[in-house]
Amino acid sequence: MNELTQRALLLANQGFQVFPLEANSKRPLTEHGYKDASDNPAQIHEWFDNQQHHNIGLRLDTKQIVVIDIDHHQHGNGIDVLKQWQRQGMKLVPDYAEQTPHAGLHYFFSSQTVLADTVIVPNIELKTKQIIIAPSRIDGKAYHPIKGRDLVDLSPLPAWLMNKLAGQSSANNWHQDGLYKSWTGQLLDELVTGTEQGQRNIYLTSVLGKLLRTGCDSDTAHILLVFANEHLTPPLPSREINTIFKSILKRDSRRGDKTIGR
Repeated sequence: MNELTQRALLLANQGFQVFPLEANSKRPLTEHGYKDASDNPAQIHEWFDNQQHHNIGLRLDTKQIVVIDIDHHQHGNGIDVLKQWQRQGMKLVPDYAEQTPHAGLHYFFSSQTVLADTVIVPNIELKTKQIIIAPSRIDGKAYHPIKGRDLVDLSPLPAWLMNKLAGQSSANNWHQDGLYKSWTGQLLDELVTGTEQGQRNIYLTSVLGKLLRTGCDSDTAHILLVFANEHLTPPLPSREINTIFKSILKRDSRRGDKTIGR
């Protein structure tokens, strides 16, 4: 029995539900993604006890678990934000934490309050439905625990962060200064909110069209399109994203030519 199967069975024995992700990926293998998660040993053996090297996804919402996903990459460093919060007395101290293959962090907490996936600040997100978990591997590197041994009896999400999230929710479409959220602000929210599986192509086409209407560079639009796709369950394959991008870019280019010719 391989390491992935052992971990998946251990999680199931503790009452958690898991689901398979593609090898070297966060993309779900099953049609309904995390909604297909199971704690059935036979199903787990079928998914993981093979030579496919599937990664493990953990369903969060059925166990009232949330994850603070802290990115650490060339475009931004959420760990610096953590340090800033700590200096201000706002500490995040999980009972269980993992390091990601690219030096990011996953902090696991419990929450009796039903929360939604959201970007807390740039490079720090709240995950409430699903998460990739150790010993999954990306680019040859594994997710691995750095604190705690299991997900049982997690400490609750800190009150200060709950208050911050509640403030973001109550603000809804309003800025802190009381002004109604701009069209661009609503578009940024749309990038994170996502859509249902059957609407992914329509949603991403719409998002890309709106992005290009902001006047941003095509490279910027492509980066944000990929970002929006990564927040879908499951994401579309990269080749479909590239097809959407090229199609809309070509369409908008034709429109520009017509305008110039008038």
